[in-house]
Amino acid sequence: MSRIPLLLALLAWPLSGKADMGSIPFDQSATISEPKQDAIIAWNGKDELLYLQTTLSSSKDTKVLEMMPLPSRPSVEACAPGVFKRCGFLLPKPPEAMAAAGGDDPFGGSVDPVGAAEEVERKLIGAHDLRIVELHDAKAFSDWVAKEFSTGKGGLTVPEPMLAVINDYAKDGFKWYLFDVVDLSQQEAKKTPLKIRFATEQLYYPMRNTRVQKGGTTVSLSILTNVLFNKEDLIGISREAIEVPAKPIDVPEAKLAWIDPPILELLGLPKSAKLRSWKISGAIDSFQKDLLVRNPAAVKDKPAATPAEE
Repeated sequence: MSRIPLLLALLAWPLSGKADMGSIPFDQSATISEPKQDAIIAWNGKDELLYLQTTLSSSKDTKVLEMMPLPSRPSVEACAPGVFKRCGFLLPKPPEAMAAAGGDDPFGGSVDPVGAAEEVERKLIGAHDLRIVELHDAKAFSDWVAKEFSTGKGGLTVPEPMLAVINDYAKDGFKWYLFDVVDLSQQEAKKTPLKIRFATEQLYYPMRNTRVQKGGTTVSLSILTNVLFNKEDLIGISREAIEVPAKPIDVPEAKLAWIDPPILELLGLPKSAKLRSWKISGAIDSFQKDLLVRNPAAVKDKPAATPAEE
């Protein structure tokens, strides 16, 4: 079974709790904040499309290195304009919100071995300087990062808690990383949304890795699948820990393509798919598990369970 993705969090650096990418400021005195993060996940039981949109700012102008471990080699592109807005319009809403809603329906590279790691692709997307890297030696990873991302003002130092996390997940088979270098200023700004595709047999969004940080976090998730989930299918964070403002809804084929055609294609060109809105909030060091959902269609030998999304 292929490994699920997780996103790396850091300790011993002055930054807010994050569940999308771990960050290291080039200027160690800078404080990084991320007041808002949103994600769209489309999953077909074998592959996942993860759309990420974050808002970042820094206490001073600095470059920031972000990194995301992945279970398989990803492909990365910029999101089509308006994807989050279109998905947000279609999200299921509680009855009171539906009654109060107004307005019109808008629907109408080469390999370069570098010892501990290997950069296999690099591309620029908006303000992102992205590199897809295959990790070979977790113990030598710190030296590789310091060497690879050194500047005229000096290199980066990877904190020991971060190395411990990398080593932990390296043991679990995670060897693919997405590196991103962005320039941050004191003015809050949204990063160009990214669309990341990778193979995974379980729907996943990372939470347990944030246990090494302090502070609070809220993650808003829009999830599209071909199936409803049973309570027993949530094998990571419990169903009780997830806020669900409304029941899932069916989104027809034309509106799936309206959000973004690759979503429709990934789901197998269905006549409709399930769209749900989930929110996970709390102290960032309190999460002992990730959001992890198995495919109920793959569980064939057990009695039918009561859907958790009735």
